[in-house]
Amino acid sequence: MMETNGVEKMTTKKTNGFHKGPMELYLVRISPACRAVWLYIIQHEIPHLLIDVDFSKGPKHLPPAFRNQPHQEVPLLVDGDIVVFEAQAILRYLGMKYTDSAGFGLSLQDQMLCESVIAWSFGELLRSVGYTYVFPQFLESYSFSPESANEAVIEKGLRQVTTHLEILENNYLMKSKYVAGNKMTVADSCVASVLVLLEWTGFSFKMWPKVEVWLKKTKQQMFWDEVHTTHNDFVRELERANLVHR
Repeated sequence: MMETNGVEKMTTKKTNGFHKGPMELYLVRISPACRAVWLYIIQHEIPHLLIDVDFSKGPKHLPPAFRNQPHQEVPLLVDGDIVVFEAQAILRYLGMKYTDSAGFGLSLQDQMLCESVIAWSFGELLRSVGYTYVFPQFLESYSFSPESANEAVIEKGLRQVTTHLEILENNYLMKSKYVAGNKMTVADSCVASVLVLLEWTGFSFKMWPKVEVWLKKTKQQMFWDEVHTTHNDFVRELERANLVHR
C-alpha cells in the first residue's frame, strides 16, 4: 500500500480478463462510520483508493468527485458508475457485490439483526455517544453556548450513554458473546467504532463487565489498529494535554 497526497493506493485486480480500477472511499479517519467501512474493505481485501476529505478548507477544496455529489457527507463510496452514501448502505453494497455477505451472519434472521444493529450504531448510539456527550467536550463546532447549556447537553449525553450500555450489557451480551450472536459480525465493528469515542474522555466500562470484555475482543480483530491509528493518536494527544483522566 502506498500513500500519496491523502490517497492510499492498492493494486487493482484482474476481473473476467479486464483490468478493473479500484473503488474510491471518501472518508474522515476520525469518523466511526468511516472507520467501520474502511475496516470491512481491508479485511476482505477489496481493492480501493482511500481519499481523505478535509471539510475545514471549504467546498472549493473538496475532491472533485466528492464535491459533485448531492450528499457531501462521509463515508462516500464511488465504484465505477455506482455511488453509495451512508455507512449501512455502503456495507450492504460491499457485502452484496464483493463478499457474499461475509460477516453479516449465516441465516436471514442473523443478517437482519446485524443490519438492525448497524443502523442503531450509526443512528441513535452515535448521536448519544458522539454528538451529545463526547464531541461537545472537545470540538468547538459541536459545543453549545453558553457554557451552562453545553454542560447540560453533556450531562444528558452521559445519561443516554449509560442507557445504551445497559442495553448492550443486559440484552445483546447477556446470552451471546457478540452483539448479533456468538460469532463476530460487522455489527460488532460498527458498535465498537462508536464506543471507542468514549476513550477521548477516559470513560470506564467497569460497571458493564460484559461490554468491557466484548469491546476488548472486538478491538483485537485484524486491521483494527491500522484503521484506528488517527483515533489512537488523538487520544494520546489528549492524554499528553491532561485532558483525559484515567
